[in-house]
Amino acid sequence: MRRRLQRRGKKEEAGMALLLSMFVLLAISVAALAMIAGAGTDSSLAGNYRASTSAYYAAMAGLEEGRGRMLAKNANYFNNTSFFPATGTALAVGQVRYILNPASGETVAPLSFSITSTYPDNEYANEFGSSPTSANTQTVTSTNSLVTGVTPPLYKWVRITAATERSINGDGVGRDVNGDGVIDNTIPLFYDTGISPARLIVTATPPSTAQPVFQVTSLAVLPNGTEKLVQYTVAATTFNLSFPSALTIGASSVSFNGANSNPYQVDGTDGSGNPPAVAGCTPNPNYSTEAIGTNSSTNTSSIVSGIPSNRLGQYTGAGGATPNVGQVTFPSNLDTPQDAYNTVQAITNAADLVINGNATQANRPSAMSASTPMTVVVDGNFSMTGNFTGYGLLVVTGNFSYTGTTGWKGIVLVVGDGTTTYSGSGGGNNEFDGAIYTATIWDANHNLLSSFGPVDYNMSGGGGNGIYYNSCWIKSAQQPSSYKILSFLEIPYND
Repeated sequence: MRRRLQRRGKKEEAGMALLLSMFVLLAISVAALAMIAGAGTDSSLAGNYRASTSAYYAAMAGLEEGRGRMLAKNANYFNNTSFFPATGTALAVGQVRYILNPASGETVAPLSFSITSTYPDNEYANEFGSSPTSANTQTVTSTNSLVTGVTPPLYKWVRITAATERSINGDGVGRDVNGDGVIDNTIPLFYDTGISPARLIVTATPPSTAQPVFQVTSLAVLPNGTEKLVQYTVAATTFNLSFPSALTIGASSVSFNGANSNPYQVDGTDGSGNPPAVAGCTPNPNYSTEAIGTNSSTNTSSIVSGIPSNRLGQYTGAGGATPNVGQVTFPSNLDTPQDAYNTVQAITNAADLVINGNATQANRPSAMSASTPMTVVVDGNFSMTGNFTGYGLLVVTGNFSYTGTTGWKGIVLVVGDGTTTYSGSGGGNNEFDGAIYTATIWDANHNLLSSFGPVDYNMSGGGGNGIYYNSCWIKSAQQPSSYKILSFLEIPYND
């Protein structure tokens, strides 16, 4: 009896082992299938992420092309083809500019709103309340078509418009910028850096410290259908430099020696010199500043006493006095050594060329011309000789010297040592058109002063044809160094 029971127990144990083995095998199979499915899901997610990221960066490339081509120093500047308004001028609301970037054999037509295959811009109506019209639209081709052998980014179009209270935020609702309870859709926005903190304003008559706000929108579509629509809101970065006189001197005391030649003049009447014209800008001959302005009556007397007695009538400007030299109110960004230093630092950070050490006109940017003014900072002495004319914004922290055959169209800031000299003998018929500002802001060890130090301005000899206030060249010298990004949005694309 005991033997039969023992045999039965062994059979039951063998059956349980088989059953357990089957369950383990099943569990392993389920785990393996789950891992395979998970791997497939991970692969799919990774693929979607790669596609989404590729579309995002393609769209961003479109934004950067649009933002870059708004700058005059860009070789593909929009206004090379009269595509964009002059710096400081807003696009009218309803005016639309597109950059098109079709693939080979492809049509990109953002105004064909019902044809999904040509990438319609239905987002515009969401922002502005109605669709753009062909009459108010201009297009250019992307610069990608100019580059051979390079696969271009896969964005399809970039749109540039003015910004309004309704259009910003990309939600079809907008934002009440000025708090008047109305979401306006007719007046373009401006970004005013003359108030603290700098902010958006709604006005049809912007102050000189405000720049128009633009929206740059880019659509990218990959071959697999992945889409991205992104948008910048931007405004030009400028230095907001203005001048109360053709020659402005900030100093505790002035050693002034005026030129003794008859052709040399300092004239505060706008456009009174003989410079090349600035496209899209006309000086106002009915507007005059002081010929020479300074920060104290003592300095005024020193300057007048330094002008040769037979040349007093060569200094003309506001008010009609001769010589036209007076105490003036300095702009806030040049009013003290600290203000001037901060302004120079801002210019240096955005300059086309910074030279650490002494330099001559041979060191100028090769692209500098009347149509392409540049910003140059010389942290040292700068000397101009020969037959040379510079264009743009020049900052010199040391001694600035020149001959009568050289000149500058734009702005010259001699800020640091505050010394300016005419070098060489004889005259020359070149001139300075725009404005010159000179101030001593530090001591011999470059320690910043609490108030302006002494200035030496020496035009002994000929000096060329002089200095002439010119609002157009002042403006031209302050071409935007960049377009500041005020906001960024990723917007759902509805085709």
